[in-house]
Amino acid sequence: MEPLAAYAFRIWAGKTEFGFSKVSGLARETETFTYQEGGLNDRVHVLRGAVKNAGTLRLERGVYAGNDFPFYLVGERLKNTMRIEIWNPANQVRSDKVYLLSGLIVKKWEVGELDALQNAVLIDRFELSYEYFTIVPP
Repeated sequence: MEPLAAYAFRIWAGKTEFGFSKVSGLARETETFTYQEGGLNDRVHVLRGAVKNAGTLRLERGVYAGNDFPFYLVGERLKNTMRIEIWNPANQVRSDKVYLLSGLIVKKWEVGELDALQNAVLIDRFELSYEYFTIVPP
């Protein structure tokens, strides 16, 4: 198995590709609960609940001039499914590492810190709630 580079990824919403410098929040989890069996006081059973596919995706990118960007519309539901592709060093998409997110709502938009004493790029930060997240099978 080869480790994958965390910097080689592309993001698509419909047929439009978007450039981001950082993506986080891809997660899947399940809740568990314990069950005390009657008559046996020396052990409990740990059972799993439903798998939670919903979550919050966090995206960062440098600020660009212009207002025509769908992630600025806080409170709006995005019409398209988002596709996050992981690419290998040969500049080809890894078919076993493609993530699909649906039911996206722009939850938050935040502009990075304005600081006259720093020589840094201004950053846009976005949070999107998603209803469902899946890994596309190869």
